[in-house]
Amino acid sequence: MNLKVDTCLIVFAKNPIPNQVKTRLIPDVSPEQAASLYSAFLIDWCETLSELSNIDLVIAYTPKESQADLQSLLGEDVDYIPQEGIDLGERLTSATQWASENRYNKIILVGSDSPTLPISYIFQAVVGLDTRDVVIGPSVDGGYYLIGFSSTNLTTTVPSVFENIAWSTANVFQQTVERIHAIDATLKLLPPWYDVDTPEDLAFLHAHISAMRLSEDSVQASRTEKFLIELSKEIK
Repeated sequence: MNLKVDTCLIVFAKNPIPNQVKTRLIPDVSPEQAASLYSAFLIDWCETLSELSNIDLVIAYTPKESQADLQSLLGEDVDYIPQEGIDLGERLTSATQWASENRYNKIILVGSDSPTLPISYIFQAVVGLDTRDVVIGPSVDGGYYLIGFSSTNLTTTVPSVFENIAWSTANVFQQTVERIHAIDATLKLLPPWYDVDTPEDLAFLHAHISAMRLSEDSVQASRTEKFLIELSKEIK
């Protein structure tokens, strides 16, 4: 690890095992297809993030015994830490504490369900933490795709932000912002984006990537695009 780098970007990832990932897409796609799709998401997203300079990339993985599988998928040029905790709040807190213990001044946590998320949003998050305590990127389903912290007052900010949140509901973003406001932390808000969890989300992703291709915009999620093309052929 390069301790001269002051920004840590932690990707929350699951081992792409059938019936363990993207289960809300089933039965519109098979468990094996859902796992393959998630693998494409994860590889595309980490490949995009690896191009960022002066940022240490970390994979927070689950389950605990899956490090070797994810290393074979994503490579060994990043750090790997197991997700620790019962619910998402505890796992986010644990990962943030790990980064703080490793002396990062900016700590950003992202999911792996938004392979087309503009990389410019990550830059906005990094810059935002120069002057704000917290940065958050809302997702259109009521959650968030990114949350980040400045090391200033981290020990009081993090537990408060992640406590008493109704995880996996449409109220996560609203409740989190209320918690940030309650502790008088300063906030940088990023533009909204979308996660891919449901068949409707998947259809939108396919349409979005197709539109980007037609408009000659660059498509950063090349493996995801290829998988969706093959999947559409199979469905037909």
